[in-house]
Amino acid sequence: MDMPTFEELRDLARRDPEGFEVLRTELIEDCIRQSSGCSRRRLRGIQFVIDARRRVAGSPMKTLLDIQAMMHDSFLDLRLAIQGQRLHLEPSVSTGARILPFQRPGR
Repeated sequence: MDMPTFEELRDLARRDPEGFEVLRTELIEDCIRQSSGCSRRRLRGIQFVIDARRRVAGSPMKTLLDIQAMMHDSFLDLRLAIQGQRLHLEPSVSTGARILPFQRPGR
């Protein structure tokens, strides 16, 4: 299915909100179906969470802010994961510290 332009989507949402929702669902489902098998399950899970947030948000603006926060959190998690990998790739620096053995009492 071809992606409509922003203007077409905006006009449809204004004159036929129910038709817009049907089209939105079809486009999302089409995108998920076209994804690789390993991504499909994760995408369905993410879409489930997005749909749940949309139902409880109460307004389009609250929905936008909630989904934006989800995306921001996901971005931060990805950034931390990438930074963590870089930390593991750097060669370890010797501090020159002496390690002392500890003995258990009573032996």
